[in-house]
This record gives sequence, structure tokens and C-alpha cells, in this order.
Amino acid sequence: MTSQTTSPPTDSTPGKRHGLTRRQVIGGLSSAVVLTGIGVRIWMRIPTTEPDTAPFADYFTGRAPVMSEPTVDTEHVSTKSWGVRTFLTLEENTPVEDAIALIQSAYTDLAANVEGLAHATLLIGWNGTGPAGEDLYTAIDVDLVRPRSELDFQCERLRVATGLNQGAIDTVRIPLETDEAIAISHIEADSLPADAVLAPPAAADGTALAYEDRLGIGSTSLTISATSDVDLSGVPLDAVLAALPGGAEDPSREPIVTLDAVGPGYADGLPTIDIYEQDLTLDEAEPILRAFDGAEGPHAIRLQVASPPDSEMRFLLTDGTLTADPSWHTAEEEMADLLGRL
Repeated sequence: MTSQTTSPPTDSTPGKRHGLTRRQVIGGLSSAVVLTGIGVRIWMRIPTTEPDTAPFADYFTGRAPVMSEPTVDTEHVSTKSWGVRTFLTLEENTPVEDAIALIQSAYTDLAANVEGLAHATLLIGWNGTGPAGEDLYTAIDVDLVRPRSELDFQCERLRVATGLNQGAIDTVRIPLETDEAIAISHIEADSLPADAVLAPPAAADGTALAYEDRLGIGSTSLTISATSDVDLSGVPLDAVLAALPGGAEDPSREPIVTLDAVGPGYADGLPTIDIYEQDLTLDEAEPILRAFDGAEGPHAIRLQVASPPDSEMRFLLTDGTLTADPSWHTAEEEMADLLGRL
């Protein structure tokens, strides 16, 4: 019996199914990518419908402690996204906890309405009377799209900041971004108020809080950038302010003083006191520098003087001792002269 071996089929064998070549696979994938890219570009060019603001307006209208009808507007963030801003004015002297309860309720009740939005910002403000009968304005911004933990932190910042007022603060503002400082401003006064933000508190859970306090002391503009983890109460600000030349007769000479414990500083991150006085002479700089002599520190001091022309002097205060900043090589003779007078 003769055995027969079946020969393998050839390309001409009827019914054979051809596999895709590597070139065909790559070509097909390339076409798919191109078509997908075209589709995405077309989709990106189709604008998203502007959101309905009625749910936000309806929610806050007539809801205590909102005083007047809310103003709601939209922001076209990009082709595919929108944001909503709601401006709310609360009743005068609204308790802080009532404002917080309104924010927390809105976060829960409007959850479905904020879905898909880039932001849903509430900008809330109200007038009131401070503990000494002074006019007081309070404001807070929150975003209902962001996590609940961030909203709660904003509310905690509001609680802490409003608790600082001892009768000289006229504005407390909590900005939207949590890494921005709490903004405080004071009523103009002739001396440093007791509630100047020099040793401010942290949040209840110990989280450090940053503050920016703006004050007008006589003819001097004073800005204090403070943080709850740096105590600035040892800075002799009263003595420094008293030593500054007055600018009442010549507004161009009104001193500008900044005390900054938040920024990086220039000397190993030490809190920095900047004193700028137009055309400050060495004789005028002497009592200013003397005001620091013996203070505890540590901090850095910068003085802007007229001679040498528009020169900056830098000093370090450590353990009650004033020295010239060894890294600063401008006006060295003048700095040595001033230190020699102390």
C-alpha cells in the first residue's frame, strides 16, 4: 500500500485565509490614531454649554443670613469648561458660625450642581461692628468644587482670624487659595495696637497659618507678614517706629516698614525688618539702629539710606548684639560708622 503525504498548501490553495502583514498592522494603527486625533480635535472645538446659574441664585435667595439677592455670573475657563461665581452679602454682624454653617450647607446641597464645573466660587462678605465699636468688614472666598477638607480649612482660618480682633482691626479677609496669607488691616493709629499680628495662633489642629497685617502708624506704613510658627513679639517695633523721622510735613518722606517672617529672607531665612525712608541720612539712621540694640533677635535689618546714593545697609541682630552682615559689601564704612556710635 502506497502512503501519500499531503503537501502543504501554497498561496494558490483555494480557501486560504491570509494573515495581516506587519506593515498592514502598523498602517492600520496609524490610521486609527490619526482618526482618533481628528475626532479629539473636533470634540475640543465644540464648546461646552454655559451652565445654568439659576440653581445657585435660587438656593441663596431668601436664605439666612444672606441679606440681599445674590449675584451669580459665569466664567468661560476654556472651550470645554465653565466656572460659576456667586457673590453674597450677609446681614450685618452675622456671627462667624452662621456664615460657616451657610458655607457647609451649600457644599452639601449644591453638590449635584457643581459637577463638571471648573470652579464654583462663593465670595462672601459682610459688615459689622468690632468689640470696641469700630467698623469691621469680614470676607471669605471658598470653592464648592474643591475637597471638603479644603473648605473646612478655610472655615477654620476664618474662625482663628476673626478671633484676633481686640478693637483695632477693621478688615479680615480669607483669600480663596489656602497658601495665601490671611489678610488683616488695622484702623490708623498713633501707636502700635495690641492686636497687631506679631505672634498669631495656628489652626486648632496645629497647622501653621500665615498672615499679612497692614497698619498705618502715624505717618508710617507698616506691613507685617507673620506666621504662627515664628514669634515676632520680641521685635522692638514700638521703639523703631518712635525713632523714624516723621513724614507729616513732606509726604514723600513717609517711612515704609515691613517685618517679614514668611518670605525666604536674605540671611539664613531670618525674619527681616526693612526700613525705607526717602533720603534717610546717617544721623537719622542712628536712632533707628539704636532701637534694636539689646533686643533679643535673631533677625535681619535692612536700611535704605541716601549716602552713599540710594545705598542699602544690612545688619544682623543675634543674642542682643548688632553686627554688619558679613555677606554684604556695600556701604561697609558707613555701617561701621553707625555701629561705632552705639
